[in-house]
Order: sequence, then structure tokens, then C-alpha cells
Amino acid sequence: MTTSTPLPTPALILAADHRARAVLTTENWDEYFGALAKALPSCDGILASAQPLAGLAAAGHVTALHRTYLSLNRTGLAGSVFELDDRLVASVQRAASDGWTGVKHMTRIDLADPVTASALELLGQVLEAARRAGLEALVEPLVWRDGRVSRDPDDIVLAAVVAHDMGAPVVKVPVPSMPPGAVRRRAVARIVASVGVPVLFLGGPRGEGRRDPVLDEVRDVMEGGGSGMAMGRTIYQDPDPGEMAARVAGLVHGR
Repeated sequence: MTTSTPLPTPALILAADHRARAVLTTENWDEYFGALAKALPSCDGILASAQPLAGLAAAGHVTALHRTYLSLNRTGLAGSVFELDDRLVASVQRAASDGWTGVKHMTRIDLADPVTASALELLGQVLEAARRAGLEALVEPLVWRDGRVSRDPDDIVLAAVVAHDMGAPVVKVPVPSMPPGAVRRRAVARIVASVGVPVLFLGGPRGEGRRDPVLDEVRDVMEGGGSGMAMGRTIYQDPDPGEMAARVAGLVHGR
């Protein structure tokens, strides 16, 4: 068995797996692909579903990246009645044969829905397969309440601990919904301290207006001890994806 090297941190990972889950962030393929290509030079890695990842690699956009993660489970289409039934659409074996450094897997935990048991079983199987293949598994554990992701610090800690203690070598969690500044930094520090692996924080949907709230989130994450950001829509939907990625990367790397 080969073993993947640990994720170099701090890191900015570009997230590009939304469209496969029916989150049609950018309908036009050329615009979407072009935005990703503009952002990637400032990023340390990418997590993406099959087609964006293969296309970006074929065009030479991922050769300098430290990490390339194939997104595995996308059947839980956004807004569907089966959203929590998130099964595999790609495999660890495919990620290994295609030459990617790892896999990304999302697990949603809804304490009121028994489908969560099978979701956790699937996570365990993916972690075992990734370990055998020597690939890194980037796990996105989320507590799901009332049909949406919970950003409550208690819920984020719960999800992170479950994934970590099942063997996740890297976790990706939401930025806690707390007032900006010291309060949010303390919440980030608490989440980071709950596990013994790198913790990346996700960006979420792009809001309207200025970039300042997003950049403030990044500052609080890094000052709170986060290992970096895994961001998609807030970067590639920006009017200037290259500039936005560079600004986020500057904060992540302390520049």
C-alpha cells in the first residue's frame, strides 16, 4: 500500500463540484470553465467532479497544484426529496487510475433521518478504499437541520469529530455563523481543537455586493487556526475570479 503525503497547509482549494449536484452556479460551460482556469493559478489544489477536473487537466491547468481531489458522491441533488441519499457517482479506484492525489466525499448528518446511518457507513467504506489506494480523503461532514446546512458551532464540532474519529485525514466544514471578529475566531479555534487533522473551511454561496464579508471570514478562519479555505462560488462567480482568488490566497498564506 502506498501512502499519500499530508496536505501542505495553509492551503486554498478551489471547489468545483456544485453543478453535478444540481447547483447550477454558472449555466454556460465556457464561462464556468474559463472562470476556474483564471482562479487556479492562485490556488494550491482543486476538488471537482469528473468533467471539470478532467477538462482542466487536459488543458494544462492543474499541473502545478499540490492536490487534486475527485468528488465522489453527487446523487443528493439540491432541493430534491432524495437530497440526503447521496451515493457514489465515481470511485476511489477511478481517482487513482486517473492520477488524482485524493478524493472528496460529503457526508450529511441529520439526527432525525435514518438515512444518515447508511451515509456514515458509506463514508467508512470510502475511507477504507482511499487508505488502501494510498489516496487522501478530503471529507466534508455537515449537520443537516430543517433542510439546510447548520452553521452552529456545536453542530460543526459534532460533524467534524464524527468524521475525524472515523479516520478522515482532512475535513472541510462551514465557517461558524457567529459575529465577525474575536467571537468568530474563538469558534473557529474550538472547531480546530476538536480534531487532530487539518481543517479547511468552506466558502458557501456568493453574496451580493462587496467582497469584504468574504475576506473577513477568511481572516477570522486563519487567525482562529484554520488550515485554509475550500472555496468555489465566492471565487469563480466573482466578476474577476483571478483577482478574487489572489486576494483569498494572500490572506490564507499570510501575505
